Amino acid sequence: MHIAKKLIPLAVASLVASGVAAQETRFVGGVLGKSSSNYNESSRAAVQMPGVNFDRIIDDSTSWGLRVGVDQSSSRYYVNYDYVSDSYHRAAKIREQGLSASYDLLFPVGDTTRLFGGATAGLDYLSQKTSGYRNDNDWGLNAGLQAGVLQLLGESVELEAGYRYARHNNSAVDFKPRAGGGTSGTARLRSNEQWYLGLNWRF
Repeated sequence: MHIAKKLIPLAVASLVASGVAAQETRFVGGVLGKSSSNYNESSRAAVQMPGVNFDRIIDDSTSWGLRVGVDQSSSRYYVNYDYVSDSYHRAAKIREQGLSASYDLLFPVGDTTRLFGGATAGLDYLSQKTSGYRNDNDWGLNAGLQAGVLQLLGESVELEAGYRYARHNNSAVDFKPRAGGGTSGTARLRSNEQWYLGLNWRF
């Protein structure tokens, strides 16, 4: 989570400054959801790690995230930090972190309800911390789409429910046994989907 500690304060300062200048509604929020990820494993992994189903490592796993942004009534933009970590029968453990920027169009369907749809792009930080293997990590890129609904619960609190799908590029981790040399295999993150609920505080 060290990327969040370094980059989120900069994002917060930038978005708050833009919101003040334009007299728009700023918001901060948190999300809790379920995530599933698809991985491409190397041919070596298929042979030397036959007991691992890489697509089941992050599979309906609990995920959480933080965001800060600006709501312009008909659109919004915001920065996200997302986190999910899980393992497959302790044979392989992977952690995914992401820092991304999103833009949504907002469509009112009542006095307190809006639908949203938009796009997201950003960075991945992939970590492998499996017993018996050397730790490994890598950076990559992601881009995706999201859609959902926003429901105002009061003057300053908004409930959000949504779905996000993203494709990933360049983030991969190696599984190198602690005892001996060589690599048992490589897992490359291909895609991720998330269903989530969130609360946004508007100010």
